[in-house]
Amino acid sequence: MGDLGRLTYLAPAGQGDEAFLYDVFCTTWQDEIAALPNQKLAHHILRIQHTAQDTRFHSRYPGHERFVVSHGGVRAGRLYLHRTPTMVHAIDMTLLPEFRSRGIGTRIVSDLFELAREDGVSVSLRVPRRNQRAADLYTGLGFALVTMDDLDAYYEWSPGASPDERGTVSSHSTP
Repeated sequence: MGDLGRLTYLAPAGQGDEAFLYDVFCTTWQDEIAALPNQKLAHHILRIQHTAQDTRFHSRYPGHERFVVSHGGVRAGRLYLHRTPTMVHAIDMTLLPEFRSRGIGTRIVSDLFELAREDGVSVSLRVPRRNQRAADLYTGLGFALVTMDDLDAYYEWSPGASPDERGTVSSHSTP
């Protein structure tokens, strides 16, 4: 896929960004954690979940790229990508709550589409089924739902394909 370096709001994540990346991760679990009576235990659970997620990403997507997303010079979120010769998979795109609904996610996806179009590759992503807001964003931007399982919905975008040509939706359960 094209040169991500030209997207000035993306910076490769380094060791110094680990605490920020963890903080971004934590925002995805705010409601669940707030409901727990023991906040020390809640934070311990978050740390374990974050470590498990990192391990899973490294295992499933060897060599994936991690970026810090900035907006107006302020760190606003994270974007993790895995590229293959035919596809770029957006493993994770999470913005801090104060940066949501400001067009930043739309800009990222639009730029990914442009870069993917230049190289003739598709873009894919997974959305937890509980995250209807993200699902609405991605379908509104041109992603087609291609399959679902018990937890997640899987979307793809292909350059030049109309929604009818992107594939049919299937649903299956995981054991």
